[in-house]
Amino acid sequence: MTIICTGKIANTTVGHIDHAMAYPAGFQRLGHDVYVMERVGSNRCADSNKQKIPFERWDGRLHFEEVMKMYGIWPRCCLIYKEGEATHGMSYAEAVTVAKRCDLLITRSGEINKAPDIFDQAKRRAYFDGNSGNTQVLLQQHGASYEALDRYEHLFTLGLNIGTNRCPLPTGDRQWHPMVRPVVLSMWPSSTNHGSNRFTTISTWKGRATFQWEEQSSGDKSDNWVRFLDLPQKTGQEFEIAMQIDSARHRADCGLFLEKDWQLTDPGNLHTLSDYRNYIGQSRAEFSVAHNRYVQFSTGWFSDRSALYLASGKPVLVQSTGIERHLPTGKGLLTFTTMEEAIAGIEEINGNYAFHSRAAREIAEEYFDSDRVLAKILNRVGY
Repeated sequence: MTIICTGKIANTTVGHIDHAMAYPAGFQRLGHDVYVMERVGSNRCADSNKQKIPFERWDGRLHFEEVMKMYGIWPRCCLIYKEGEATHGMSYAEAVTVAKRCDLLITRSGEINKAPDIFDQAKRRAYFDGNSGNTQVLLQQHGASYEALDRYEHLFTLGLNIGTNRCPLPTGDRQWHPMVRPVVLSMWPSSTNHGSNRFTTISTWKGRATFQWEEQSSGDKSDNWVRFLDLPQKTGQEFEIAMQIDSARHRADCGLFLEKDWQLTDPGNLHTLSDYRNYIGQSRAEFSVAHNRYVQFSTGWFSDRSALYLASGKPVLVQSTGIERHLPTGKGLLTFTTMEEAIAGIEEINGNYAFHSRAAREIAEEYFDSDRVLAKILNRVGY
């Protein structure tokens, strides 16, 4: 089967890249003929000073190539500028030839629908929603003008409760199929490094657009971080966050964490897959809150990053978003809603660490193995 995967990869952070690339790498493992294509507009082509530059001088081209080689996809890929004015990787004519025999096109993000010679050729198209809740509300509010989702035969979401009575958000009059992110387990072996005493995570602070639904605001991730700032002082546990703070006016907020004995590091230091894997592998466990939209509306979202902690044999303690009906919790994966539950989860992991480490990897093998997840997707779309 010929499969085209697309996503926002060029000049994107390593965590998001690994999620996007798990699909082509995983489908390739299953023996399919896989290609990666990404369309970029002139607004994406900018230098380090955020000044627009020609596509031919854009560093995103070389970054795209580096990622494709890292995941064993190069040269079966094409970075498309606008509607094919220029490319990096395959020529546009070669990409169109592949599209003509494409059985399934998968969009996780990006603008491939603006390259009709590629998008329109595929026999079937599937959209993978990584922004659960926000996508459905915007679709409800803006209809067919949002992401052109009416042009996809199949819609998947990481919000495992979307479309059920456990989540109050609309579905945009579409059927959303729940799914978890795939993990290519051979690329994420269980870590043997158990020397660290630090719970870590990689997180944003503020900056995502908010939405209103039935007089409730989706809020921000920072809304939940501030609720648990006292954890280090209450528990004596070491915590570290690789915190992405995009806005200069929010950088002063770092002081909130430092005053409460949190350690902060720059996620920009995680340049490669190896950096990302080592950061997780050197952690004792993950501790993280969730974006408030996932918590408030009980979307059943589970972080793609947390899946990698599990695969690495690292216990995960995360704020509940309603995942308990879909994933086993209590062993290897623990959830909390209150400060008291968070403290109890830390004590449980530290008191039975080897047990929870083994359980974490077992959950990854049972629920996130790309062979299983992608086979279910193909079955859902009729292959």
